[in-house]
Amino acid sequence: MQSDERRWPQTDRVWQQFALMDLVMQRVGVDPAVAARMAGGAALAEARNTCLSCPFHRECRRWLESGGDFSELAGFCPNAGFFRECSRRRA
Repeated sequence: MQSDERRWPQTDRVWQQFALMDLVMQRVGVDPAVAARMAGGAALAEARNTCLSCPFHRECRRWLESGGDFSELAGFCPNAGFFRECSRRRA
């Protein structure tokens, strides 16, 4: 019998995308409390769904590794506006 991990190949991809979003949010200074409260949590749920289906995950990883600034992220990230609204620094 296969392990649960192998029976659900999408599971790893989902958790990797969520981890990537968490790293981006941390990097740009998103206030988690603000993000969680926006639209009663619906804005964060929508941002998670957007990240999950985002075709720019490779660009996102490169941006994180290179130490790029917010304007570079905003050039490709569909969640950049959400991140800006929730930022402690107001990028």
